[in-house]
Formats: sequence, C-alpha cells, structure tokens
Amino acid sequence: MKTHDGLNRRTVKDIERFLKEEAARARETIRGVMAERSKNEVGRSSDLMARATESLQDEMQVAFVDRLNRQVSQIEEALERLARQDYGLCRDCGEFIGVARLRALPFARLCRPCQARAEESPKDVADHATPVAVAVEDDWIRKELE
Repeated sequence: MKTHDGLNRRTVKDIERFLKEEAARARETIRGVMAERSKNEVGRSSDLMARATESLQDEMQVAFVDRLNRQVSQIEEALERLARQDYGLCRDCGEFIGVARLRALPFARLCRPCQARAEESPKDVADHATPVAVAVEDDWIRKELE
C-alpha cells in the first residue's frame, strides 16, 4: 500500500478501523433516531402548540439524520480511497493532503489550498462540499500521526 509523509501501513490500517467504527456508530444512531420517530408517530397531540413543538423536533431530527447520512457517505468514500490506495491524495491537485488535515478530518478529499479555493468559488459547491466533522474519541490519530 502506498505511504505518504508518515502514513505507513499500520497507520492506514488504524485509519481504516477508525472509519469503519465511525460509520457503524453513525448507522446505529440513525437506526435509533428512526425507531424513536416511528414510536412517536402514534402519540401525536391534537393541541396546536404541542404539534408545533413536535414539528420542530421532527425537523431537527431530520436534519440530524441527514448530517449523519452525509457523514456515512464521506466515510465510505474514504474507505474506497483506502482500497484504491489513493487515500490522502487531494482529488483536485493530486498532492498529499497532509497529516495535520487528515488528523482533523480523516475523510478529507481536498488539501487545504484546494478546499479554500473550492469554498471561495460558488460554482461546483456540491462537488466540493465541506466534509462533515467526526468527533474523534480515539487517540490513535494523535499517537500515530504526530
């Protein structure tokens, strides 16, 4: 497997494990939220104010599930890049994304300069969407990539 500026095989395996665990956590959370939504559909209130509150809660849950689904998609894309052995390479310029950026965002697709250009340019916004952040609970990134 290719290595880039400190991304040795062990680190790549650790990244792969971490990404798979994060995807599994996100999927489990999505299942829980959807089960809760299904359960709550039965006991809807007839009171106008209560229905407004329920509607707001529904919108917040939908937004949360949408964010988690985007996160899972980004993680799956990162796992595909790992399998193709081009993980850590910027999709736009082909340069190494950098250890610090990968530490903060393990599924980053663009290096910092290309991400900044993409955010400045209104065209292709969907193609260069900013990745959804993952809360890093494991210390493997700090240990392995320092």
